Amino acid sequence: MKRKIFTIFALSIILILCISVFTYAEASNYLQSYVSTIKAEGNDKILIGFSVIGTGYMTSIGVKEIEVQKKVGSSWEYDRTLKSSSYPSLLTSNSDFHTEQIRITGVAGTQYRAILTFYAGNSTGSDSKNQTSSTATCY
Repeated sequence: MKRKIFTIFALSIILILCISVFTYAEASNYLQSYVSTIKAEGNDKILIGFSVIGTGYMTSIGVKEIEVQKKVGSSWEYDRTLKSSSYPSLLTSNSDFHTEQIRITGVAGTQYRAILTFYAGNSTGSDSKNQTSSTATCY
């Protein structure tokens, strides 16, 4: 019971810290739910946040990679990829949830979005799901 209260509390904190439009989804045998946020912070900074809840304790849980896209004209173009191998805080071990925020530098006046690859796995298997965040305009 304490673990569920803590999980709900952690999810609430990230949503409060990243007040913005967010995307929410329910998932699979390994991923119970996940949410992503994106927010412009000023000074050319963009904050990408996420929270993921597994269906139980997972050997590894979080986000494997984040593809950042920028809007050019009327279409979205690739900007960069943040991988868990270079950003180890994207994944955690032996937990049933994970919450994290990553700050990136953008270009003022440019609109950004992120495609997050959520992941959860244990000794019985794993699953991953992609989710596209809302958008934020850098300033």
